[in-house]
This record gives sequence, structure tokens and C-alpha cells, in this order.
Amino acid sequence: MSIVETIFFGLVDFVFLLIPLIIISFILYKMLSPLRLWVAEKYSLSWTKSCLLLNFFLFFIFFVLVFVYYYFLGSVMAPPIDPEVRFNIIDDFVVILIASVRIVVASMILSLIFYFFELLASFVMEATQKKGKSSFNSQIIGISVSACVFLILVLFVFNWALLGLFIYVFYGGVNPLPLVI
Repeated sequence: MSIVETIFFGLVDFVFLLIPLIIISFILYKMLSPLRLWVAEKYSLSWTKSCLLLNFFLFFIFFVLVFVYYYFLGSVMAPPIDPEVRFNIIDDFVVILIASVRIVVASMILSLIFYFFELLASFVMEATQKKGKSSFNSQIIGISVSACVFLILVLFVFNWALLGLFIYVFYGGVNPLPLVI
């Protein structure tokens, strides 16, 4: 396979990843934009503060639900053990409480990172609207540019970040010590 074919098929694969990301991002934008406006109006917040606040709460809720789901799925699917060694409800609550600290940190970091992409999309939307594009077209263009930059950064620059975030949220800071200490 020649270098031209490699580049061509690499670009085709990139586009096949980009198109679903643009569609999902546009749907999320349309669903969450009214919620951001409501938060901004209710609490008298600027665009920046309302974006950061909404990002934080959405990531926090998402991570808590995923953590609790997989934690209880693991406890249900685990082989039966001695009842004296098994965690009780208080131990489960402590594990989730310890994980919630990591989830808060991860949510803050991700809300700041995603704020950059929201800012980029907003800048492109405003710039294309000034050039005479319709609101719908400027939204598509802004989200497409932001999704393209996101995909480039995730695939080629910070490809370790997703696995690191997963390890941090699910395993970071928890030693294999009993929680009764």
C-alpha cells in the first residue's frame, strides 16, 4: 500500500468518525442550549458561567451514574463470597463517597476542557452569521469545526486522556485496603 493510499484511507476513516460526532454534538447542542439559557436566566449568570456550571453538573451526573451502575453490576456478577467478608451497604456508600471526590475533580477538568470547544463553536457560529449565513447553517459549521478540532486532539495529541480519565475515576486513589479503617 502506497503512502497516498494510506493518507486517503486515513482521511476516509477520520470522516467516518467525524460525521457521527457532528450529528451527536448537534443533537446535544439543540437539547442543552435551552437548558443553558434557563440556567443563565434563573441565576443571572453570564454565558461563560452558565456553560461551565451546566458542563460540570452534566459530567458529574453522568460519571456518578456510570460509576454506580458498574459498581453494582460488579457486585451482582461477582462470584459468591463469605458473608463476613462481603461489603455491607455502609461500605458500598463509603466507596461511592470516596469515588465522588474523584468524580468532582474529573467533572471540573472536563467542564473546563469542553468549555474550550463550546467557545470555539460559538466563535465560529458568530463569525459565519456575520458573513450572512443562516442561523442553522452557522450552527452546523460551528459544531463541525469544534468537533473536527476535538477529534484531532483526542486522536493525535491526547490519545492517552480517555484511558487515564477512566482509570482515575474508577481506580484512582483507592488502595486495596479494607474500608473499615
